[in-house]
Amino acid sequence: MASWTVWLMTALVGLTTLVLVSWVLDIIKRWRMPPGPFFWPIIGNLLMFGGQFYLTFIELGKKYGDVFSLKLGMRDVVVLNSLDVIREAFVKKGADFAGRTHTMTGDLVSEGRKDIVMGDFTATWKLQRKLFHGAVRAYATGHTLEEKVQGALNEVIAEFSSMVGRPVDVEDHIFKLVLNVVCSASFGHRYKMEDKDFQFLLNLSKEFFEIGAQGMLADIYPSLGFLPTPTKTAMAKGMGEFFEYFKRELDRHVQTFDPDHLRDITDHFIQLQREAEDEGDEDIRSLTDVHFRQTVIDIFGAALDTTVQTMRWSVLLLAAHPEVQQKLSAELDSVVEQDRQPMLSDRTALPYMDATINEVLRFGIVVPIAIPHATTVDTTLRGYEIPEGTWIMPNLWNVVRDPEIWGDPDSFRPERFLDDDGKVLPKPSALLPFSAGRRACPGEPMARADIFLLLGGLVQKFKFSLPEGEVPPDLTPDPKGAGLFSIPRPYKVMMTHRK
Repeated sequence: MASWTVWLMTALVGLTTLVLVSWVLDIIKRWRMPPGPFFWPIIGNLLMFGGQFYLTFIELGKKYGDVFSLKLGMRDVVVLNSLDVIREAFVKKGADFAGRTHTMTGDLVSEGRKDIVMGDFTATWKLQRKLFHGAVRAYATGHTLEEKVQGALNEVIAEFSSMVGRPVDVEDHIFKLVLNVVCSASFGHRYKMEDKDFQFLLNLSKEFFEIGAQGMLADIYPSLGFLPTPTKTAMAKGMGEFFEYFKRELDRHVQTFDPDHLRDITDHFIQLQREAEDEGDEDIRSLTDVHFRQTVIDIFGAALDTTVQTMRWSVLLLAAHPEVQQKLSAELDSVVEQDRQPMLSDRTALPYMDATINEVLRFGIVVPIAIPHATTVDTTLRGYEIPEGTWIMPNLWNVVRDPEIWGDPDSFRPERFLDDDGKVLPKPSALLPFSAGRRACPGEPMARADIFLLLGGLVQKFKFSLPEGEVPPDLTPDPKGAGLFSIPRPYKVMMTHRK
């Protein structure tokens, strides 16, 4: 018995010594890094975060400046808290800050970082991104996208028409609308609300959103990755079903591919891949079937998540600001004939629409803290040393809500994006809903095109208003997003037909 006691005491002393030595070494390393708050052994600064991460970052920035260090569990983190420092890191020193964090969540959703979002900054990744851009550009700028959007939009317009005059929660209907646009664009088919695959994608999307907002313990404590936690098990099961869905769709496309009849974005991607092979591109050999699948999933996901939440913000903000909605409706009436829906060719004649979309993207920025980057080499920023592999978290919320940039950032005012003649101003560098630099979201052109067509089509047909007698809606983000996502709180709107 005594020997066991001695053994346990020795092990405890050894473990405590190891933790303390590691903590001291971390403190010494911090001397050369950006300043930051005191951190505890093992937990680091986790106790500081009980709500919205980006608001905590703003408060810390007031004390430590625009760039500061944190410890999240066992991870070293540097926060970029202003437009200038974000551009210095992501644009001027882009290659140094173009890496991605290696986490359990990232590995599960990307099949070992074989996608564009979580993939390492390599030649294979650059080729994936090039093919992604090519496929989206070829598809999102033509009439095919308009046809896909209008087909899905007509179905939802018919559904909304049956709901006129009563309070409606439009969340699932917007998800269906956007999902059908994305599925039509990606795979060439649409769903009905009761379809099995639609319900599968709807439930899976909501489940992943909740898991993503919470994160997994192994993300900040890598040594715990072997544990079969309920969250890890649920995510692995869900992702397996998701990957199988995409495998079926991709197999069908490869088997029925016709270069003279490109049906959707997946066909465009197959064509670009085969053209690269025919031209003898050596890097194309590094792209496996998993890379292919993950790139198409990136196209799907980039358009789906951002567009759904942006459309939810759009409807809520227009209902809460009837004067903005009236100006938008009047502009649409003056440009778009009643017997057709808005088209991408109308954009230059609809400056208030463009300004409104910019303001929704600013006010309701869906990802207030961009997916963390990682340094690819030992580097410096603002005179501080930042070791290779350090997590880099840009606080985009602080940029789009900076009063020194926007004047009245908490007001919803599309006119801030127009000049005195009512023309759209060049996009400000501070408008960062899709981040910046080499890791900026490559799906921005398609997302903007989708939002323009969807919002224009809905506002052309309906007036959205708040239910009478209810308190004004809370326009701050839903805490359910945990500060990693900015989504509207649950709401209902009234719809009436416009004449």
